[in-house]
Amino acid sequence: MALVFERVVTEGLGDLSYLIGDDATGTAAVIDPRADVDIYVELARRHEVAITHVLQTHIHEDFLSGANALAARMGNAVLYSSVENAGQYGYSYRPLKDGDVLNFGGTVLTTCHTPGHTPEHIAFLAAEAGKTQAPYAVFSGGSLLINAAGRTDLLGPEQAQALTTAQYHTLYDFYLGLADYVIVHPTHAHGSPCGASIGDRLSSTIGYERRFNPFLQFKSEPEFARFALEGLPPKPSYYPRLKRSNTAGPQLHGLPTVPALPPPAFQQAAMNGNAVILDTRHMLAFGGGHIENALNIGMAAQLPIWAGWMLDPDRPLLLVLENDSMLEQAVRLLVRTGFTQFAGYLVGGMTAWDDAGLRVVSTAQIPAAEIHAYPDGFILVDVRSPSEWDAGHLPHARHIFLPDLEKRAAEIPGDSMVAVYCDSGYRASIGSSLLQKLGFRNVGNMPGSMQAWKHAGYALEK
Repeated sequence: MALVFERVVTEGLGDLSYLIGDDATGTAAVIDPRADVDIYVELARRHEVAITHVLQTHIHEDFLSGANALAARMGNAVLYSSVENAGQYGYSYRPLKDGDVLNFGGTVLTTCHTPGHTPEHIAFLAAEAGKTQAPYAVFSGGSLLINAAGRTDLLGPEQAQALTTAQYHTLYDFYLGLADYVIVHPTHAHGSPCGASIGDRLSSTIGYERRFNPFLQFKSEPEFARFALEGLPPKPSYYPRLKRSNTAGPQLHGLPTVPALPPPAFQQAAMNGNAVILDTRHMLAFGGGHIENALNIGMAAQLPIWAGWMLDPDRPLLLVLENDSMLEQAVRLLVRTGFTQFAGYLVGGMTAWDDAGLRVVSTAQIPAAEIHAYPDGFILVDVRSPSEWDAGHLPHARHIFLPDLEKRAAEIPGDSMVAVYCDSGYRASIGSSLLQKLGFRNVGNMPGSMQAWKHAGYALEK
């Protein structure tokens, strides 16, 4: 008999969730599940355990929680949430307080209140039965991260200072009081906007973080506070929406059904309602030909984040896919940041659309060499984050962070060829497709973007 442990990585979102339990008793817990919960059911079956506990370290803002969906799916599973400095939840749960203990045969989880990232935040110390005073691991949620700590500004400036103070005491009084050998299993990982400069390892130890984590190197709280609140990435606009949804308790208990629409029906749906056409194909396929007014967010791990930034969840989506077999993958990605309304998908994709003789438009793909050769021929728009821009950008470019592009589009002259770039071209294609949708006629995407520019050895400005 042995410990059951599985880490589930949600790439793109930068989030980790866990299955932990005991195969002798056949019981297990899932910590911080994502919205598409099938993977936890499959892992439990593989290990021949029942998911009896669904645990949340805090109310998440960066992804749609699957806690309610998983508890409902399992039938007898109990959903647990913190009641330490917590508000009102809109779902049924069993309360967890500091010091509460959960037993899974040979494994014991002890609840620890660790405020800072959020007021109600809790962590779970993992120990062997009979050795609870010597935990071997901690599930740190969004408090202690790899090479970082959870940001404390997400609830607004009026709460940021108090949460930063709480985070300081959580890190210095609780985490640094643990033994060096204790393994750290965070929920937020590299790529999550819930922390700045999160390391790319998936786990660490208290000893390693004690020595190298910059958040753990300060001698006073004021020094820590200054460091913690400066240099943060922009707060995603969809965070408050997911916070509200996760506090109320998401009603999603399975993947939404997406109607299959042949080209004429798809065209009619696009013309009649307030649906948004979302083309998930690769930027070069999109550039070669797409439906007018479509927004291009390519099928990739980061799709949920950019859908969250760029789309309105109250407007149903009309999906254009590389092929019909990718429908479930697209829906899974979109559900993770709360998109559950779908007007349909284009059966047969763009091939069927072309065969039906329906209108197709294109987006110019402008290589780095052409921009370098004719620097005065383009209005260059850099849609990367502020920190990426500060690190270096193309000469004579102007910076408009991608989520701000629609409201700042009037700043872009419409009488010249506009070339949009980012790091690889993925976000640039979102930007160029948005500008086309807004009525820009002379706009193109720079495939390869900064990577292509650097590879060619062209100069940058800072």
